[in-house]
Amino acid sequence: MAAFQSFLVFAYFVSKNTSAKLMIAALVVVVATDATLFRERLPRAVMAGLIGVAAFGLWSVVGLIVNAIPWSRAGETMASFLLLGLVILAGRRLLACCDMRLIYLSIIAIACLSALASVMLHLAEGQGWGDRLVPLGRPGNSIPGAAGFCIALIAAAALMRGDFALSRVQKALLLTALVPLLTAVVMTQSRGPMIAAAVALAAMLAPWRLSSGRLAALALANWALVTGLVFADPYLRSLFCTDQASFCRPSERLQIWGWVVENVAKHPISGLTPVYRFTDSIFNHPHNGLLGTMMFFGVPGLVLLLGLAFVYGRHLSGRSGEIGLFASGALIFSFGYMGSDLSNPFAFANMHYLFLWLPIAFALAAPSGHASQTAGAAARQSIAGKSGNRFFA
Repeated sequence: MAAFQSFLVFAYFVSKNTSAKLMIAALVVVVATDATLFRERLPRAVMAGLIGVAAFGLWSVVGLIVNAIPWSRAGETMASFLLLGLVILAGRRLLACCDMRLIYLSIIAIACLSALASVMLHLAEGQGWGDRLVPLGRPGNSIPGAAGFCIALIAAAALMRGDFALSRVQKALLLTALVPLLTAVVMTQSRGPMIAAAVALAAMLAPWRLSSGRLAALALANWALVTGLVFADPYLRSLFCTDQASFCRPSERLQIWGWVVENVAKHPISGLTPVYRFTDSIFNHPHNGLLGTMMFFGVPGLVLLLGLAFVYGRHLSGRSGEIGLFASGALIFSFGYMGSDLSNPFAFANMHYLFLWLPIAFALAAPSGHASQTAGAAARQSIAGKSGNRFFA
């Protein structure tokens, strides 16, 4: 647990490449403390997750060979898949030693402190409330920084809807933590993450069960919503904006997506691999997860990604509320986020490890809903008998 909390601190407070190295080191420590790793058979879902990542890695090798990419440039692409395997194993280890409430509270607390520090430093540097905030931490960018805060909001929603024993003081602290988190997200002026998070939170808090079909539909609809709003951006700005500042700034993504379509038409099967970058010094990648996957890994790569997401969604429908709801919200958010960013979902260590891959790792390692509910009911009965606490609905 100490290594996991260190991982969070490194992601939310330490900048750039130093942060990535420390994040990876923390994950290695988490997995290295698992004495059962080579003694026990891995759960089927965890094995399936590792095989899915390996399949995508093997398909990437095809693209690297076809495009004659030298190993010096291809190494990071392949290392990213090894690291994702490490994340999946880390999720299994964390679930074996910690309960989800502690994991959620850790994410919320550290993200809240980072948000508060980011805003205070922003103001101390002489920037105003209306100036765009660049949060502390790994990305050094407003958009992935906002996404890091959004996963803390999703963790808070999971606590509110889950069967967790929280005292009145804990509930008050949880609601208080939302203030700096929401403030920081708004100050980043990152429209894609904000819209994606709004849809994910609404789905989590709505009085329905996120079945596999509904989950897949919501995830794709969230991607389509954010992507569609980019297409509507010129029209919307003509209606509501008088300048090109703050939330009214042009997104420039339509031009980028035109380049993506041209490249996909030239390389529809193998793709250009993740080492490819546009020549523009600022907008050098596709800024869309599904379009980027298609450009980097070809149309077969996109089909494989959507297939893995569908199978994972079916797996989620049988997980317990304590983990399934959080992982479902994270999946819906991630697809919405990919409507305007995260060109390569398999990229090197960044904030998407928090909002995409760690939730996946937890869900793959989680027991079935029936088994978890049986254990959870016994635990809740014991806690209620001792403290008389009431629970969120």
